[in-house]
Amino acid sequence: MKTIRENKMETEIKLTLAAEPFAKCYGILIVENGDYMIEIEQSKIPTDFLSRLKKWYEEYYPYVTMGLKELESHREHTEKLDKVGIELVDEIHKNGMFNDLNINRYIYYSRGIDKPILELN
Repeated sequence: MKTIRENKMETEIKLTLAAEPFAKCYGILIVENGDYMIEIEQSKIPTDFLSRLKKWYEEYYPYVTMGLKELESHREHTEKLDKVGIELVDEIHKNGMFNDLNINRYIYYSRGIDKPILELN
């Protein structure tokens, strides 16, 4: 006999920050259960945070078309941008910026090395 808990499918909502063209709000992508994108209401994001996010995204975005070999020569700059990106994700997490969305996981994806380098629950 199954309990109610076993029958209930848990929803996973994941926020990823990545300088990628598919991300909706200057690199922020929020996905429910791996496939459904959640739109972000930019007017709810504090203006100072949004300007820092936009600056990070605009500086990082030129690297999205580069392959890993080409990115090697830009490593110093992408590492600096990764530090900023990690700080942004940490700030989103600590300040509960999207608490109304019940996010389970916060991830920072480094385009410079093409893999996630931070995950917060």
